[in-house]
Order: sequence, then structure tokens, then C-alpha cells
Amino acid sequence: LPVRVAFGAHLRIGELVALQRGDYANGALRVERQHIYVRGEGSITPTKTGEARTVVLPPRIATEVEAYLASTTGFPKSPLFARRDGAPITGNALGHAWRKAARSIGLGVFHVHDLRHAGLTLAAQAGGTTRELMARAGHRTARAALIYQHVAEERNAVLAERMDALTLGGQPSVEAV
Repeated sequence: LPVRVAFGAHLRIGELVALQRGDYANGALRVERQHIYVRGEGSITPTKTGEARTVVLPPRIATEVEAYLASTTGFPKSPLFARRDGAPITGNALGHAWRKAARSIGLGVFHVHDLRHAGLTLAAQAGGTTRELMARAGHRTARAALIYQHVAEERNAVLAERMDALTLGGQPSVEAV
């Protein structure tokens, strides 16, 4: 579930591990802190940009989070994702598990941060504007958000088909939808 939440909410790993149970409400996550290491010491700080944001999760992931919260216990300030002993998961442990799983299926070149990139790219392909991507990702500049708006060749054809339908007053073909 932490992997799906990181993907759906486009979280940095430090933001994911700093989430608290009370940060989730009505299908959305409030992202306002991160866990970072400074000189080997872990600490909780505001997000990378210093600004909090609310990210609506894809409905299927939100349903999973709700089921998870219903099946586990804790206070609003308890870690959203905890180990069996109640301590928050760590970025190092998540990274280790990710690398092990990725190598086991022949995808060792992918990193946990690639979840953020994949989720933001999908949001862009779903029609997210630069400003919407900035808000979801917690970016301060359009330049940072544009990294996730690269267009695949197949999207190029879909856009052309949709433009044709709009200018001719028709409907796009099934393939273009």
C-alpha cells in the first residue's frame, strides 16, 4: 500500500514515511512534512518547498487506504504506515525492499523515486495542466512540473485525432478516447 500511495499522490520518499494517520481524510492526503537525514540524524521538517499541499488520491487507492485504516489502530498523529512495533516505516527500509523486489523481477534499474515520476507522468497524460501538476507534486516552478509532461508518440496521434473531431464537430474515434 505505501508504494501505491507514493505513486497515486506523487510523494517524495521522505513525505511518504512522514505521513500520519490524521493526514488522510475523504480521499485526500494532506502532505505537510518530510523525514530527512541531516548528518546521519533523522528529523521531521516541513516539505522540501516548505509548503503543505492536499493531494486527492485515485479512488481505488483511497478505498485501499480507508480499508487499511479501518483494519489498523492508532491516533491521528501515529504514523500512517508503521512497522509491527508501531514505529514509522523508514525510507531506507522501503528502499531496500524496493531494490530487492525490483532485482527479483529483472527491473533493478528502477528506483523508489521513479514512482513519483510515473505517477506525475500519468497525471499529465490524463490531462493535468502544468499548474495542476505543480499543486499535486508540491513544485514551486513550472520548469520542475514540465519534466513530467513529456509526450509519447501515441499521445501525439491521440491529440491530433481529438483536434480533428473538435474542429469538425464530430466525435473522436474509439481509439482516440
